[in-house]
Amino acid sequence: TNNNNNRGQQQRRRQRRQKLSRRDRKKRLDELQQQRRRNRWMKRYGTVEALQQTFGTGPPWGDLTPTQTRSLYHTLLPRSLLALNEMGLVKVEDLAPLAYEARIAAKNYARSRCVWTGRVGVFLFDQYRSLRDKGRLVQPGTSSSMSWEEIWAKYESQIVQEQQEQGKEELDEDELMMQTYMRILEKSCSTNEAVDNLFLKDNDEDDENEDDIDGVDISLASIASQLEQDVRAILLSPSEITKAEKTRKKLERKQMKEREREEKMRRKADRKEEKRKRKWRLR
Repeated sequence: TNNNNNRGQQQRRRQRRQKLSRRDRKKRLDELQQQRRRNRWMKRYGTVEALQQTFGTGPPWGDLTPTQTRSLYHTLLPRSLLALNEMGLVKVEDLAPLAYEARIAAKNYARSRCVWTGRVGVFLFDQYRSLRDKGRLVQPGTSSSMSWEEIWAKYESQIVQEQQEQGKEELDEDELMMQTYMRILEKSCSTNEAVDNLFLKDNDEDDENEDDIDGVDISLASIASQLEQDVRAILLSPSEITKAEKTRKKLERKQMKEREREEKMRRKADRKEEKRKRKWRLR
C-alpha cells in the first residue's frame, strides 16, 4: 500500500511538472534558488548567534569600550544589501526583510561585545525609550527592537504623512508598499546621529575602517571586506556577480574621473589665485 501511495505521489508530481511551461519551470527554479541563497545569508549574518559563529565571541564581561562597540555596529550594518539594490541586482522587497534582521543582529552582537558597564547604560536607555514610546518597560527575555509589523506601520504612516504635507497625490497600494520596503532598507543601514555624536569622535568615520581595535582580536576592515564579499557570493548568481563586478569597476572609473576633474579645477583655481597675488604685489 505504501509503495502504491509513493508511486501515485510521484506520478502526480510528474504531471504537475509537465503542465508547467519551460518559462514557468525556470521562474520557479530561480525563486527556489533565491530563497536558498537568502536562507544561507540569514544563517551567516541574520542573527546574533550567526554573527558569533562568524566573528567570534568576547568574554562574559565584554571586551569593547562603548566607542569601539559603536564602531563595530557601524561596520556590521547591512550597507552591502543596499548597494545590491542600487545596482539593480536584487529586488527591494527581498532585501528589506534581510536588512531588518541584519540590523537587529548587528546591534545585539555589538552590545554583547561591550564591557558590562556599557551594557548597563544601554539597558537603562532602552527601558527609558520603551516607557516613553510604548508606555511600558521592556520585559525580561524580550527584544527592545521594534517588530517587523511595528516597523512597517511606522514607515508606512510616515510616508503617507509626508505625501500629505508635500501636497502630493495619494500613492496607490503597490507604490506605497514599495516605498515602505525601500524606507526599511535605507533605515536599516543608517544610525542615530545623536548617539553617534555621543560615542564617536569627529574622525571616527575614518577610524571605522582601521585594521584593528586596540587590545582586541578583531579587525573592522576585514569584517567589512568579508561582509561585502559574502553578500555577493551568497545572494547573487554567477551571472549577477559578473554584472556587479562590471558595475563596481564602472563606478570606480567614474569616481576617479570626478576626482581628477576636481583636482584639475583646484589647480586651476590655485594658479588663478597665485596670478592675482603677483599682480597685487607689482602694484
